Amino acid sequence: MGLEIVVPRRAGPLRPVLEALAAAGLPSAIAMVNGALVPPSAPPPAEWAEVRLRTPAGMITLRRQPDGIAVVVFGNADAALQAAQRQVADAVRAGAADAP
Repeated sequence: MGLEIVVPRRAGPLRPVLEALAAAGLPSAIAMVNGALVPPSAPPPAEWAEVRLRTPAGMITLRRQPDGIAVVVFGNADAALQAAQRQVADAVRAGAADAP
């Protein structure tokens, strides 16, 4: 069971989210897209249903759902990972993940 923050936004490009996180001091890399591993050098996908981000604090999942974008961490996430989860949710909430 995971801890989930749902942000009521449409899913869109991930590059602005990654750039906003890096600028805020939380460098992140895409580790998986739709259940498939991707190399660190791969560009962010244009279309996605689920993305796993590798952050210094741990893995965070972004998942599309009918009511928005769920930002999910494992239920046993420590304080640092929960803080990173909130930071990712804030980047999405600010509109960084909105489609152009």
